[in-house]
Order: sequence, then structure tokens, then C-alpha cells
Amino acid sequence: MSTVNTRNINLAPPSLAGFQRKSLVVGVVAAIIAIIGAFTSPDHFFRGYLMGYMWTVGIALGSLALLMVGHLSGGNWWMLSRRVWEAAAGTLPAWTVMFIPIALGIHKLYIWTHAEHVQGDHVLEGKTGYLNVTFWLVRALIYFVIWNLLVWMLRTWSARQDNDASPAIWQRMKSIAAPGILVYGLTITFASVDWIMSLDPHWFSTIFGMLFMAGQGLSALAFAIAVLVLLARFAPMSDVLREDRLHDLGKLMLAFTMVWAYFSFSQWLIIWMGNLPEEIAWYLHRIKNGWQWVALALILFQFVLPFVLLLSRDVKRDAKRLVPIALLVIVMRLVDMFWLVAPNPFPGPEYHHVTLHWTHIAAPTALMGLWLALFAWNLSKRPILVANDPQLPRLWERSHGH
Repeated sequence: MSTVNTRNINLAPPSLAGFQRKSLVVGVVAAIIAIIGAFTSPDHFFRGYLMGYMWTVGIALGSLALLMVGHLSGGNWWMLSRRVWEAAAGTLPAWTVMFIPIALGIHKLYIWTHAEHVQGDHVLEGKTGYLNVTFWLVRALIYFVIWNLLVWMLRTWSARQDNDASPAIWQRMKSIAAPGILVYGLTITFASVDWIMSLDPHWFSTIFGMLFMAGQGLSALAFAIAVLVLLARFAPMSDVLREDRLHDLGKLMLAFTMVWAYFSFSQWLIIWMGNLPEEIAWYLHRIKNGWQWVALALILFQFVLPFVLLLSRDVKRDAKRLVPIALLVIVMRLVDMFWLVAPNPFPGPEYHHVTLHWTHIAAPTALMGLWLALFAWNLSKRPILVANDPQLPRLWERSHGH
């Protein structure tokens, strides 16, 4: 097996100290503001925290999923993004701890934790075997153990590959990724039901987990594009991130945009045509009293505008035009979380109308700032390309026209 002569390629990790410091400052300042809201407006704070948590952990989990897909399929798109996704997935241990506020605020978020609301409600009474605090916490622990185990195995073996060209290492990562993809799909389906769908336990959707998988994949791709363009200032990324490779990543982002839209529309169409009171009420809360404008914004700015722009070959090959689309997608993923979380009527009827509290901005900003600081720290600890990956010679040679 041929390998790249690392003496001829600068594989040193980039210096991201400035970016890390700025992200940390933003995160800490926003966290102080959000903590004030936790004491003054706890109902709003926990909703804002849940939105921000699902927004940031979605990028980490989407990165883990695409990392495993890449181990099985290979490709230049994955070679370029691999260390970005490893660093993003590497935030999951810390974000396991950051789940604690959600667990502490469980009674502020979920109606099924209150016996007085469950009693006499035949739907909630029928779900108590699954929706109870103890089992909910146990399931969350299982999800995090599985996700952290996958991250630890993949990152550990990837670090070894920097110094060892043995085929056994990348074969080992493939053997982890194959079942890991299936386990990810199963766990994120249950997690999305537990953490988001159960906010309104009378409602259900069999496609909800797939919708979250598509959204997380879209988040991870958009994030990778933005970071890779930033890294293009450093060698060797400056040599290997060519227009055709940006084009590949842009096509993948277009594909995930369409998949997310397909799942979203399919869920709405099936429920709307069924016209059942226990299902359609969830959408009724989200298409009136101002929420219809949030829904319209999601349609226009998370699907229509990115879809139309990404159809252009020139846009996908131009970093200056592709990165703003990627950043728009990332922002709209938070708007999507706002649309999913905030309209749920518990604990009060005021949530039937659009209610944008300042903690809904402060908490997600804090989480994203802290998450980006941790991501930058992870990324700076390893080379941005894996020296002994068997596909690296092809990536490098084609960059120089050989």
C-alpha cells in the first residue's frame, strides 16, 4: 500500500486559538445571560436550552453519522471532511454533561411528568410504561453511552492511523462503522421521540426519527463546508480543497436539503390527509397565531432558497457563494428547533402564539459558542488530513495534476 511522504506535506494542525478564544468569550457571556433567565424565566429558559442543545448536538451526531458513512464508502468528500467531523463528534462527551440541565428541567418541559395531568387522560395513562422519568433518564444514559463509545473507538483508531499505515487499522474502523450506522439510526429515532416528540405526548409520527437524521446530516455537511473553507488558509487544505471537491460537498448538501424537505412534506401530507384529531392538532398549533410565518420561513430558507441556489454548478464551486448558503442552513436548523419545541402548549396557553423570549436566543448562543470553542480545540490537536489513510495519495496526486 502506498502512503504519502509526510515530509513533503504540512500535516500540522491549524492554529485556531483566535477562533477558539472568540467562541469561548461569546459562549461564556451568553451563558451568564442565560443563567439569569434560568432563575427569572425558567419555563422560557428550558425551552431555549432544549432548542440550543438539539441544534448543537445535531451537528455532532450528524458528523458521527457521516464519519461512519465515509469509513464504509470512502471518497474525496469524506477525506477532506474526516478530521472536521471527528472533532465535531469529539464534543459528545462534554455534551453528555451538558444534557444535565435538560434532565433537571424535565418537569418544566414535559407534561407527562406531572401526575395531575396524566390522571384521567387515557392517552397519557396508556404511555406511562414508556413515558416516566426513571425510564426516560435510563434511555438517555443508554444513548449517550452508545454514542460516546462509537466516538471513542473511531477517534482512537484514527489517531493511531497517523503513525501506523497498517491496513488492519482502517479495516477495524470499517467494522465499527457498519453496525454503528444502524445503531445510530435506532438511537436517534428513540432520542428524537423522547426529547422532542414527547413534548406533546398526544401526537406521534412514524417518520420523525428519519426527519431528525436528515436534519442532522444536513447540519453536519453545512458545518463541514464552512469549516473547510476556513481551513483552506492552511496547508495542506489549501492544496487539496479544489473547486471540484467543493462541488462534491455542495451536491451532497443539495441532496440532504431535498431529503429533509421530502421527509417534512411526507409527514405533513400523511397526517393532514388522515385528518385525525390526535395527529393534526400538532400542526394546527404551528400554522396559526403567528407560527405560520415561522413555517413559511423554514420552507423558503431551509429548502426553497438553498435548493434553487445549489442547483447552480457555479455556486457549488465558488466558496464565497457556497459558504453563506451553508451558514444559512445552520441558522435555519435552529429555527427548525424553535418551530418544533416552542409551540407546545405546556405549561401555559401563551405558547399558542409566537413567543420569542430573550432566553431563546441567549441559551442557544451560549451552547453554540461553547461548542465551537470545544470543536476548535479538538480540531487543533490533530493533523487536518490523516497521513496514512490509504486514499490520501490519490487525493494529493490529483491536486497536483499527476
